[in-house]
Amino acid sequence: MGELGRRYFLMHKDIPVCIMNIDDEGKMSKVIQIEETRAHFPPRGKMNLTRFHTWWADRAIPRTRHGAKTALQKLGYSSTSSALVNNLALSLSDCYWIKPAEEGDDLKWKDVNLFINDFVDTFGDLTINPDHIIDLRHKTAFNCAASQGELQKKWCISEDGRRFMVKGNYGTSFQQSLNEVFATKLHEQQGWKLYTPYYLTKLRVDSHTDGLGCLSYDFCSESIEMLSAWEMLQTIKFRQNESLYYPFRKVCLEAGISEQMFQSFMDYEIMTDFLLSNTDRHMNNIALLRNPDTLEFLGFAPIFDSGNSMFYNVPTEQLDWIHLNQIETHSFIKSEVKMLQYVHDPMLVDLDRAEMDFSIYREDVAERHSRIPRLRDLYQRKMQTLHALQEGQAVWKRHKGSVYANRME
Repeated sequence: MGELGRRYFLMHKDIPVCIMNIDDEGKMSKVIQIEETRAHFPPRGKMNLTRFHTWWADRAIPRTRHGAKTALQKLGYSSTSSALVNNLALSLSDCYWIKPAEEGDDLKWKDVNLFINDFVDTFGDLTINPDHIIDLRHKTAFNCAASQGELQKKWCISEDGRRFMVKGNYGTSFQQSLNEVFATKLHEQQGWKLYTPYYLTKLRVDSHTDGLGCLSYDFCSESIEMLSAWEMLQTIKFRQNESLYYPFRKVCLEAGISEQMFQSFMDYEIMTDFLLSNTDRHMNNIALLRNPDTLEFLGFAPIFDSGNSMFYNVPTEQLDWIHLNQIETHSFIKSEVKMLQYVHDPMLVDLDRAEMDFSIYREDVAERHSRIPRLRDLYQRKMQTLHALQEGQAVWKRHKGSVYANRME
């Protein structure tokens, strides 16, 4: 490969949207857009070339993903960016991919897309179980699919052909996976339709130990692709220090999402995230769905990724000292309780149906007997806050001495 790399087309299904050079390390240069197909260019990249470069960089599996270094070494990749190129930048979240410009003339979307072609996500398997021995009998053209997040995860194919993702946990606790199933039950009890169900699954977390993970089925397909809130926000200019709620509302309305749809979805997600103490609803964990052929926006992606919740990273002995009005979150703003000021219809969550069974947490190995009652108490205190919100109180204005910030009795 030359110093400037190899020439590739960036494709949206079978539509070429630009031609570019990509070197051995996956770095991109000499980008030439194709004006006739500009509508199919990644939305973020339409702003300027810098944002297109960040779109490409963000497409790679994060280098910080747990187990990524071992997986790269075992598969012979120099970086996650080179792994991205070797697997044609294919994803199970959208319909973008890269095609070699010289010898790839006959290559079509139907030949490579992961929604219909077999693959084995060996990279993902190695992030979950670094001691896994690679079985060359299962070698396929594609060893990984582009996906975001630092948690170990892998894509699989069920016997009936459905694509599903398996996720692991941080450390020795299984709580993140249990949290996903707990959140699933909450949405089910609420009668809310737009959520991603998660199911517990057994994992071999090293050569000798079985553990628990969770799985969820892909809500994308050849006719439905996902664009994250961050991707959408990159299509406009906004001030760095402002709340992202109103800029995101702006891009959603411009994309054809009705104001009623926006408000009801955000109201519900904000309140249920508050109940679950989900502090990781960042802009890549909210998304819109789009038809890749017509480019029509179809609505919000079903709620996904609620594992970083229920104080999963707080040691049990520190749960007694949680100040519920001082929790920071990765979302539109930093203050979790102040997120409630965006709620238009607080009655959208039925608190009678929000009473939860905590017995699922008995499946965890970490201090379950002392941890469960503390989690239940914290959840009940969150319920009290939402009850006050439903009574018309501006709960985000509570001062430090509030009963909601006291030590748990």
